[in-house]
Amino acid sequence: MTAKRTKRASIKDIAREAGVSPTLVSFVLNGKQKQYRVSDQVADKIREVVKRMDYKPNGFAKSLREGTSHTIGVIVSDIANPFFANIVKNIETVAEERGYMALFASSDENAERLSNLLGKMLCKEVEGVIVVPCEGSEDTIRSLVDKRIPTVLLDRYIPDVRTNYVSLDNRKAGYDATEELIRKGHKKISLICYDFKLSNMKGRIEGYREAMKDYGLADEIKIQYVNISTLEKNGAKAIDKALADGCKAIVCATNSITVMCLRHLQKLKKNVPEDVTVMGFDGGSEFDFYNAPISFMTQPSETIAKKSVDILINQLQSNEGFITQIEIEGSILEHTPPTY
Repeated sequence: MTAKRTKRASIKDIAREAGVSPTLVSFVLNGKQKQYRVSDQVADKIREVVKRMDYKPNGFAKSLREGTSHTIGVIVSDIANPFFANIVKNIETVAEERGYMALFASSDENAERLSNLLGKMLCKEVEGVIVVPCEGSEDTIRSLVDKRIPTVLLDRYIPDVRTNYVSLDNRKAGYDATEELIRKGHKKISLICYDFKLSNMKGRIEGYREAMKDYGLADEIKIQYVNISTLEKNGAKAIDKALADGCKAIVCATNSITVMCLRHLQKLKKNVPEDVTVMGFDGGSEFDFYNAPISFMTQPSETIAKKSVDILINQLQSNEGFITQIEIEGSILEHTPPTY
């Protein structure tokens, strides 16, 4: 015996339940509440009904009606990285709320792969893209802009390419992270970072340098550059070099560098923070494995994801060529390992 299929809720069903017209429901679902002066009270009531009735927009019918795919492409550098995994999850949620589906892929920090992935996504007729640019991808991003493909750069931007972007205020983040260690009494502080020329890394390096100079520690500036493809090997050497230079505190410029640093210090039987104080970026549950209290600079991934999706979809719906560039301030959190 075949189970009876549950009828899918429609806009008319939502309107009837909320006591409003289908047109008002449509305005709210398509993000046009303010444009058509729908009150917050009415919009909230409609959203509550939408959630309760588990309404899902008929994307195929909408695409046929409007001649659009209602699909966006999203390419991050490494979807396995907890920071980007969280970004992807939030982008998917926000895009769905706006009636769009998102296609995801990872470039693995490879410019050629990024270019190929973008080509495949555009063949799938995505309407716009959210991209984390990687080293050497400048021409690819410039080509998107020249072809007037709606684009939002995420986490990093390319200074000489005028396009939308949403990122952390990396200079301030690097400054604040270093300043926090100085306030704890440290003077010999090393920065370990990737040998990238990307905006996020350059900003964090600049912030570290500025903080050291502002506190009269210019002579103590020590930066260790590591290659992402040989992180474990070169990262261990960088830490050894920092310790040999007498550094008692380390700023790790990314989450992956932070985890590598904790792992190597554990092998060296160094206690954190008694022997070495670690300041990380983008903390995660993986820190629990090292049983070490550390501070880390956190990025508001939910806000970054929402703003990037909103910028892209607003541009798609308005067909205007405005440029929005946002840098969001991070904050320092303390990670304390769980007790069992």
